Amino acid sequence: MKHLKSFHAVLTLVLLATIGVSIFLFRGPDSKYKDFVTALPGILAVIASIVAAWPTVKMFEMQRDALRPSPIPYFDFTSRYGLLLLRVKNLGASVAYDVMIKWDQHPKNEEGDDVKALDSISLLMPQASASINVGRPHELFRKYKDMTFTGTVEFKDVTGQKMSQSFKCSADEHRSSLTYDDEVTRTLYDLQKLPEGLAAIVTAINTIGDHDSA
Repeated sequence: MKHLKSFHAVLTLVLLATIGVSIFLFRGPDSKYKDFVTALPGILAVIASIVAAWPTVKMFEMQRDALRPSPIPYFDFTSRYGLLLLRVKNLGASVAYDVMIKWDQHPKNEEGDDVKALDSISLLMPQASASINVGRPHELFRKYKDMTFTGTVEFKDVTGQKMSQSFKCSADEHRSSLTYDDEVTRTLYDLQKLPEGLAAIVTAINTIGDHDSA
């Protein structure tokens, strides 16, 4: 990051210097410097080289940003039926180390306690996440009128370079919207109850069999 900023500064300085020299050659007091046409090809070559280098720098920046880690906290409504999770996911393409979440104001769980369990995460692989249960959405919405939170995430990349980015984590947009687009999550939740129901049926059948034997 620092090297890119320095390169930007050098390119800008060279461009300004070229413009300054051009003005001096065109308006200098000595008549021999007014032969601007003679110096023009060299000046244009310098400007052209700067303009040509700029897209390369921008492309390098884009590639760097695409490969950097990007841990972001957000509220997860869909992974667990009937529960709201706070999740921190590394959306980047490289490992995030020593992730520290600094909230302007901590979100609170259903019991009214600050949710701090994910404030410090030692390592997050690319596309990996860590989560914690906050509570039941309807109870949280009833208890808290504002569930929009902001803060800063600080972390390191594989080279040990420290990075930071601001975030906004909000659940308010789900107050009046559908949580699920289909019934798959509810169906999977209900299917978990089948073994218990089958066990109850087997127990009932065995009880009837015991009575008949008696």
